[in-house]
Amino acid sequence: MGKDATPKNWLSSVPYLSQPSFAPHVTKAQQESLRIRSPDLTAIIPSNFPRGPCPLVRIIPISDPSHPANGQAGLFAARHLEPGALILPYYGLIHSSLPPHSLTHDKSDYDLWLNKEAGVAVDAEKAGNEARFVNDYRGVRERPNAEFRQCWDVRSGQQCMAVFVLPAGKNTPMKAGACGIAKGTEILVSYGKGFWAKRREEHEETVGQDIQAYED
Repeated sequence: MGKDATPKNWLSSVPYLSQPSFAPHVTKAQQESLRIRSPDLTAIIPSNFPRGPCPLVRIIPISDPSHPANGQAGLFAARHLEPGALILPYYGLIHSSLPPHSLTHDKSDYDLWLNKEAGVAVDAEKAGNEARFVNDYRGVRERPNAEFRQCWDVRSGQQCMAVFVLPAGKNTPMKAGACGIAKGTEILVSYGKGFWAKRREEHEETVGQDIQAYED
């Protein structure tokens, strides 16, 4: 492997993916479901989009005590990114979201639906690409400047999740949205209310277990 096989500041403990990776348990029917392009799947990853480390982004360690991800890392724009532009695909382990396989990924912070109807999701916790470093906007800025969007990957001929710059005017003032994402700015999305609700439940459950253990 060459010196550019992984991006700068990549975690050595996490395999870097430059294409989709399927868990062995994913059924043939589930794989085939990802190769069906519905008419409303208009966003695409074009055939000439390069694989490997993405020149549009940089992984940068965060050392700001006020940042929710302080001590970890975030994904930043390496150049100006236009409104609505594709930034990069979200790669991880494509797996079944049905029991018992769903239990393995239930507590992952990197798991996204890929095709909910087919029971397929993608988890970048233990393998992925730069997109796994995208943080939530809460506690960093007033609004997100990017979003996860389901799209069609022309290169592999299947559905994919990817990170896009928010279009001008979407969840942001028109004047700000028209600017896209400036070079050096952190790329931030909304993880969604469901994500945070689930994390609150897990926290309450953990606290309850700790109290019970103390009382015992």
